[in-house]
Amino acid sequence: MRFLLLGCALAFVCSAVRGDDEAANKDLKALEGTWKVVAAEHDGDPLERIVGGEMVIKENNFHVKTKSGTELKGDLVLNPTKKPKHIDYVHQDGPLKDKKWEGIYELKGDTLKICYAEADSEKERPTEFKTLKNSKLLYLELQREKK
Repeated sequence: MRFLLLGCALAFVCSAVRGDDEAANKDLKALEGTWKVVAAEHDGDPLERIVGGEMVIKENNFHVKTKSGTELKGDLVLNPTKKPKHIDYVHQDGPLKDKKWEGIYELKGDTLKICYAEADSEKERPTEFKTLKNSKLLYLELQREKK
């Protein structure tokens, strides 16, 4: 009987993990494409210098190219079961190599909202899509580029 209960518990845990993976894969698929930054905010102030930048998402990888030409590449890790949904950018290349941005995201149609804590800021993952003075948070609104 103990083994049956243990087996049922393991099956439940494995199916929950598989369900989380399925949800993350579904959201990754929905995020694939080219995105343009249409609005940005840092520490409660507009951040116009990054408006017009581009992010390309393919599978679980991201590639950011800023207006100034800086390129950032790495892996995306999603947890859509959290409220709000969690997104992590794990940088594999560029000036932020081996750094991680922890954030939240919301996708509605062709609009993607992201709010994240700067790498090494020692700030917690944001819980809402806004920034305040000295929050060391960034908020981006992106629009999907049409093919």
